[in-house]
Amino acid sequence: MEKMAPAFQLSMLPLLLFQLGSAEFLDFNCANRNPNPRSLRRSPWMAFIESSSKNCSGALINQYSVITSASCIFNQSERTVLFRISKNNYERHSVQSGFIHKFFNKNTFKNDIALLILEKPVVFKRRMRPICIWLNMPMNFQNSQNLTAKRWGLAQEKMIPRMNRVSTLDPKKCYESFNKVPVKSQICTVFKGNQRCADQGSPLVSEMLVSGKMSNTLVGIQSYGTLRTCVYTKIQSYIDWIIGVVLEVDVLM
Repeated sequence: MEKMAPAFQLSMLPLLLFQLGSAEFLDFNCANRNPNPRSLRRSPWMAFIESSSKNCSGALINQYSVITSASCIFNQSERTVLFRISKNNYERHSVQSGFIHKFFNKNTFKNDIALLILEKPVVFKRRMRPICIWLNMPMNFQNSQNLTAKRWGLAQEKMIPRMNRVSTLDPKKCYESFNKVPVKSQICTVFKGNQRCADQGSPLVSEMLVSGKMSNTLVGIQSYGTLRTCVYTKIQSYIDWIIGVVLEVDVLM
């Protein structure tokens, strides 16, 4: 499939937003901020991606789509997505197809982003809601406050969503950890406390004020890390690609 001309890509965005039924978010049913801190820990968008040789995380972004890292599903043929719907129960979904960004580099982790399309739609409920993706976020928008890393924790052989506060890290300090400087489409962070960065595909979430409402907004997907230093793929840099896959149109695919 050929790429669209840049001017046409820009002219298509308002039309695509109209088709999605929301001027702000990919899915208007996405999880707004709940003042109850326990509800934030539940993270109703969290997905567990299971395969024969590798398990990792992802986030539900609409009824059919789960976003994760390309390195999570690279070379994985069979995948199943699980959502935690109660303390001891999980809902399993088969994957119809997977889309890895065509410029993903497994050696440098550039463009480390992927989408899984489910065979059947998710029925939204209290413990299963998509994370908000702000479609028209300004490219110069910077938000280093209220960043939370979501991940799966194991307790008594059960998967439990965990949350860790993180802060952005200066690129020079990030270089000290990985011997390379993150590119513009990446976010380098440091975990607060003693938690380790070890959950590929897990979401980085920020509370953002959009149209007068505080919303849990996806800002990154975990790509790689070591100890407390973690690099995320910046969602803001891939809005066109996400829209293209979700709506099955060719926008920078």
